[in-house]
Amino acid sequence: METSRGRTGTGGRSGNPGSGAAGVRLLLVETRGTDAPPDGFRADAVMEVLTGHAVLLFLVGEGVTLAVPDSDRELDLFQKEGGELTADLFSLVQRGLDEAALRPGVRVTGWPEVAGWLLDPAVRVAWH
Repeated sequence: METSRGRTGTGGRSGNPGSGAAGVRLLLVETRGTDAPPDGFRADAVMEVLTGHAVLLFLVGEGVTLAVPDSDRELDLFQKEGGELTADLFSLVQRGLDEAALRPGVRVTGWPEVAGWLLDPAVRVAWH
């Protein structure tokens, strides 16, 4: 499926979170939205990017509410420093969020692509 932000389910670059420092690739899955404190999981995502790791943050469930512009300063810094932000298409549709209303740089994807990331032995995963 083509979207305004890229091809859904095909995996951006190589279909996996990119490799950064020492080849470490991180997939962080955020299921909590704006109610979650920004100084926890999202701050950790920023720290990982700042230390040279390639990080893909996948927003799913209530987490997709963070894909809206100005929703979270930590995510602003995360993206500015090179973190890749993706949002689950199904979760966006469930919450009535249109792709055109998302923060710049968010790539919309689905579970077929995410399953590939989860099964990749070179990817470390943390789920929140």
